[in-house]
Amino acid sequence: MGFFFKNKKKNKEEETVTPVVETTPEVPAKEGMILVREGIKLGLPTVSMEEAIVAAGELLRDLGYVDDDYIPAMIRRNEEASVYMGLGLAIPHGTEDAKRDVKRSGIIVMQYPDGVEFNGGTAQLVIGIAGVGDEHLEILGQITEAVTEEEILEELKKTTDVDYVLNTFTN
Repeated sequence: MGFFFKNKKKNKEEETVTPVVETTPEVPAKEGMILVREGIKLGLPTVSMEEAIVAAGELLRDLGYVDDDYIPAMIRRNEEASVYMGLGLAIPHGTEDAKRDVKRSGIIVMQYPDGVEFNGGTAQLVIGIAGVGDEHLEILGQITEAVTEEEILEELKKTTDVDYVLNTFTN
């Protein structure tokens, strides 16, 4: 199962479905995916903003997306400009200089039903990202597109179904 998003074009007839990360014969499909079941954590207890960012970084690291040095870069990025996006969503990621610490592109989804206080709001969803090169920009756009419908975003904040989360970002 790949990780796919619809690429919206100005002309709807040109709409296509493109894999975010293509797998190659040398990379098993699971390793080629940017979101895996193990990268989804639901029903987490409330923690501090920094603890949530560190937890996201550690999960990215544990899944092989980044090196240890990426985690403090995620904290620095939030200090430079809040990673809170609004509507209960925070997307922590590393600074520009942390790109060297990214092994492969990936995302993780951490759900805090009671919320984590970020600068500017309360996030029930913390989606950590790591992108090789400029892939983080594409990933950010695709995450935003996947959660644009309010009903989907609200369900992601409270669901206990890992498959729902996986399918939301797969379809």
